[in-house]
Amino acid sequence: MPPALFLGAAIASIGGPLALVSLYVPGAAGGAVSSLGLTVALAVVVFLVPLAIWLAYSERIASAGGLSAFVEAATGRTAARLHAFVWTVSYFLYLPYTVTYVVYDVLAVVFPGLTPYRASLELLVPAAIVLLVLAPLSAVLVVLSAVAVVQLALVVVIGALALDKTSGTGSTFTDHAGAATTGRGVAGVALLFVCLSLPLFFGAEVRGTSQAIRRGLAAAYALVASVLLFASVPLASVPPALRNADLPGVAIAQAYSGRSLAVTVGLASAASVAALIVLEYLALGRLAHWLLGTAIRPTLAAIGVPFIAADAFSLIDPDGFYDDLLRPSLIALFLSQLIVFAVFPLFRLRASPRRIPVAVALAAVACALMGYGLYTTITGAVGT
Repeated sequence: MPPALFLGAAIASIGGPLALVSLYVPGAAGGAVSSLGLTVALAVVVFLVPLAIWLAYSERIASAGGLSAFVEAATGRTAARLHAFVWTVSYFLYLPYTVTYVVYDVLAVVFPGLTPYRASLELLVPAAIVLLVLAPLSAVLVVLSAVAVVQLALVVVIGALALDKTSGTGSTFTDHAGAATTGRGVAGVALLFVCLSLPLFFGAEVRGTSQAIRRGLAAAYALVASVLLFASVPLASVPPALRNADLPGVAIAQAYSGRSLAVTVGLASAASVAALIVLEYLALGRLAHWLLGTAIRPTLAAIGVPFIAADAFSLIDPDGFYDDLLRPSLIALFLSQLIVFAVFPLFRLRASPRRIPVAVALAAVACALMGYGLYTTITGAVGT
């Protein structure tokens, strides 16, 4: 895999980028949305800690096992198997319920005329995803990279429109909500970046291995963080009716440009989420290959059977299906990351004992962030 395609996959994995602005960030910021520039800037800084831990692991490990290979290097194969199980539960649940989200909560909102055809789309979308992941990896990543470029361009367009139509942006860097509310908003936004770990499962296939992985992850994060911050700054001044819409990016495009851009943003937002599904699917196949020794392509085909079957089952009660799977999926996601961060000092103890104090500090911050994600998922309302 050329480093450029790895970079494209890494960009697509962060949200995806358009979905962050168009769908998620205003809601994740919560009561701190009036200080969205400050909230996003601090979230970007906070997430440098988990990123630093992944990059440190990647100095020595480039494997199809991804995060589970990190755990194995720190604590051994048994703990890695446990981690792989938890991680697999998270993303195996994510695949079907996110298709439901795309069909019922994104496409059907952008195109109300699709409502009678939602059941058909609920089956066609996962079938199309299965066919895509069975294509040669390079071809799949070319598609995902192209989608990533389009996303970045549209994030800039939304930000520029909002900047042009709103008056003043300085107050977006002022804390209007208080430290506690802003802190929750910062953590909520930072947790949206967690899927940047997905490209790590391509580690064994990247040309240039560890160096290319580290550069790709860092470059992708810097690029997405920059455009996200640019777009987030004026969003604090956008009218609440637009910012709090079901699809904020689509509503802003509709209000400030017109139907054509709104449709483009809506379709690209759906593609943004679908690209993330594809990356998760590919990562699941590689983790199974690393753990069980199965061939990757037959494994991907096998995963497609329960994936499509689950989305067929969702037709009984799409809303209930989404709600029932979302919480356990997020619990498993944050728990799997918590394991990776918690054992990081053990990895440093084996590889570089002199760095233990820094490793402990990084692990503490990253574990606290994932712990917050677990706490809010278990005790409160959750969203994609």
